[in-house]
Amino acid sequence: MSKPRPPAAPDPVQLANAQSAANTATAREQQRLNMVNTSGPQGTVRYVADPSAPGGYRQETALSPLEQQNYERSTGVYGSALDTAGQQIGRVNEALGQGLNTEGLPELQGFNAPDVDRQRFEDSVYASQTRRLDPQFQRLERSQDARLAAQGLGANSEATRNLRSDFARDRNDAYGEAANQAIQAGGAEQSRAIQQTIAGGTFGNQARTQGLQERAYVQNQPLQQLQALLGTGQVGMPQGIQYSPTGIGQTDVLGAQGLAQNQLNQNYQAKMAQNNALMSGLFSLGSAGIGAFPFGKKGG
Repeated sequence: MSKPRPPAAPDPVQLANAQSAANTATAREQQRLNMVNTSGPQGTVRYVADPSAPGGYRQETALSPLEQQNYERSTGVYGSALDTAGQQIGRVNEALGQGLNTEGLPELQGFNAPDVDRQRFEDSVYASQTRRLDPQFQRLERSQDARLAAQGLGANSEATRNLRSDFARDRNDAYGEAANQAIQAGGAEQSRAIQQTIAGGTFGNQARTQGLQERAYVQNQPLQQLQALLGTGQVGMPQGIQYSPTGIGQTDVLGAQGLAQNQLNQNYQAKMAQNNALMSGLFSLGSAGIGAFPFGKKGG
């Protein structure tokens, strides 16, 4: 009885080729399942055989008559817009090449401290006060001298000295009050002048800013028009009806081969066990038969 022979080891190259062939077949089947012709209000999508395509098929999209008209109109509008945009390139280059012109705009205003000097306002108010006080006290002094002369009072008499002292005190008080009023009025006039200067500067700066904005708008208008033309009526690619593809799993050739090889090994182990048991039984019977014969004795 011959001894069982172990199963041959699988050929790795043959297994790899088999797995590659299975993967290719699965991919083709997946492609076939996902090539579903669709149709809708916007048009149709279908798959036709094409030997030159990688998978043997190509996708064709056909728009409905209305969508085809819209597509052709959009294409025409966009083409015209591009032609017009090309004609405006010269204007854009000219506008951008000149830079922003600030000629004729109001100058930028700032706060000039010497223009609102407080001392200048105080001197002005004080001078206005003294122009009224000077002739007034001159007349009073002449009237007083005439009265003293008429009374026969000398320049060094006590009455003359008292009158002139009172006159000088009244005059000093009047001019002192004028100086105090000039200080107060000068401060108020300075505050008013500061507010006017700020308001005037703010108005001037706002006018300058508005002028700059208007000129910048005019300068950028050709560029904005060009951008609008380039973005008007852009034609999108026709889209087919969306479809959710169906997936199928890859064929596990290596796994199947492993299971088959494992079964062959199990069968081989079972046959080896049977063979060993049979040989062990034969050896036992042979030993028993040999022991039954009396070797080494002569007959009587």
